[in-house]
Amino acid sequence: MRRLFKILVWTAVIFLLYVAGFLLFGTVTDWKPEGTETLSSSVASAERAEPVIQDSIISLLSWNVGYGGIGDEDFFFYNKGDFFWTTPGTVRMSEERIISNVDGQELTVKNTLSDFFLLQEIDTAAYRSRYVNQLQTVREARPSYATFFAPNFKSKRVPLPLLQPWDHYGYVVGGLVSMSKYRPATAERIQLPGEFPWPTKLFQLDRCALRQVYPVKEGQELAVYNVHLSAYDKDGSIRRQQMNALREAALADYQAGRYVIIGGDWNQMPPGFNWFSLNPTVERVELPTAVSFDFMPPGWKYGYDPGTATVRESHIPYDAHRSRRSVIDFFLLSPNLRIKRVKGINQGFKYSDHQPVYLEVEMM
Repeated sequence: MRRLFKILVWTAVIFLLYVAGFLLFGTVTDWKPEGTETLSSSVASAERAEPVIQDSIISLLSWNVGYGGIGDEDFFFYNKGDFFWTTPGTVRMSEERIISNVDGQELTVKNTLSDFFLLQEIDTAAYRSRYVNQLQTVREARPSYATFFAPNFKSKRVPLPLLQPWDHYGYVVGGLVSMSKYRPATAERIQLPGEFPWPTKLFQLDRCALRQVYPVKEGQELAVYNVHLSAYDKDGSIRRQQMNALREAALADYQAGRYVIIGGDWNQMPPGFNWFSLNPTVERVELPTAVSFDFMPPGWKYGYDPGTATVRESHIPYDAHRSRRSVIDFFLLSPNLRIKRVKGINQGFKYSDHQPVYLEVEMM
């Protein structure tokens, strides 16, 4: 009995030292972006891009590509609640699956006629995506587009699942990518407020907005924001801080006389969206969070396709008959813009747990 007690004590001590070691490592190496940072594109792509938007009608596509790791056959272990342990070999998908999903990203960007692409969860180098450089892939799909990358996730090692050190989520560098056939006059990464408490914040995304300002004919300007707001924020307090900062920035751009478009993964539904329209067989459920109707002043509008889901449950592979779906990827537009067309692109979640949203707008 005494020997068993010693074994248990030493096991507990080793485990505590193991956890403390990762917390210390995470604290020392924690990435802490602040304020606003000017971004740069490759010289070649910037030179090929058009200097001024001459047409009054423009098109945009927004898509969270899920770091190439969550196609229709894949799932995300963390969304199963597997914080401590998960089925071995399922923390990341196979290299074959990653490459297949990333090829789908490239195919979509290459074959969609859009003036702007707003992409979220793009990995430049990450253990979770087998170190496939997805920024390079989408850049090659549109070599004449001005391409900008704003990181929102940098971690030397994400130590999850906690009890599987040989199979951790690992090293991550990922973020937002905005591509356009036009050359922006301004491109910047804006750090958004709000963060999780320590130690959770050490291994979470540092959310930001990728803001670009484009010259438009007759001396006008267009401000385009690419966003990916917080998830796993149970009471919504962090996301509300981010939303408030976005609102202030967007209103300032509009008051300065600019056209304003915000697109991306909001991790909440647009106001008025009927969640049950995509999930008619569900009888009881806690409805997902939605943007409030009075979030923006009158005249601002939301662009989304209520008939096409943009996100699915990702704790299991996609099942068209069982997986719950929703709309959390959409656009917010200033009053001086008119929506001509908005369409969700139904890919059966083949390449990501999100689906693209296409928008055409007219600058009035």
